[in-house]
Amino acid sequence: MRKYIALALTVFLVGATSIQAQSKEVTISSIPASADEFIQMRDRLATTPEGGAAMLIVALMGFSKSESLGMQFLTLALDQRNVGSGNAYKGYAPSSSIMYHVNRLNRQNVWWYTPFAYVEGATAESNYKVSAPYTIITSRNKYSGDESSGKVKVFVNVHGFSPRPITVAKNDKGIWKAYECSSVFVNVPAPASASSSDPL
Repeated sequence: MRKYIALALTVFLVGATSIQAQSKEVTISSIPASADEFIQMRDRLATTPEGGAAMLIVALMGFSKSESLGMQFLTLALDQRNVGSGNAYKGYAPSSSIMYHVNRLNRQNVWWYTPFAYVEGATAESNYKVSAPYTIITSRNKYSGDESSGKVKVFVNVHGFSPRPITVAKNDKGIWKAYECSSVFVNVPAPASASSSDPL
């Protein structure tokens, strides 16, 4: 019995170590101030699936600065199958399926806090206030797929929920871009400052 327990404990610890090894942190020094700065950051970080997923979060952070900047960043972070003709960046823009989510969040006026829910340490109670550098925690599981296939599902930590998936695909330049990312546009807990009390 003792041998069985010891063996089970060993297997559990090895498994836990394996899972822990799959978690990675991506550090973002600051929100880029231009499309050129975003490209420089993307080409440096998105050489891994985790970096590609993190750059999508950075793109969403751009909306907290301005819609124009956010649209440029998002266009540059998306896989080419999610991009069509438009005027966001050099004749291109996110596809209609992506714009469905963008327009919904625009109507809700939540860009000032929603992207920061994916940053380590940001909480609804603190109004998602967090200072740079920003840390984005990612992970994979046994269903994430293999990099050799050109597509990998990465999970990104988010305040108040289980990690959300972003499937990234590698382009011909070796850059990982967001292929399936609808989950990151789902609402996050409202910040404390947005809650209202009924006076009556």
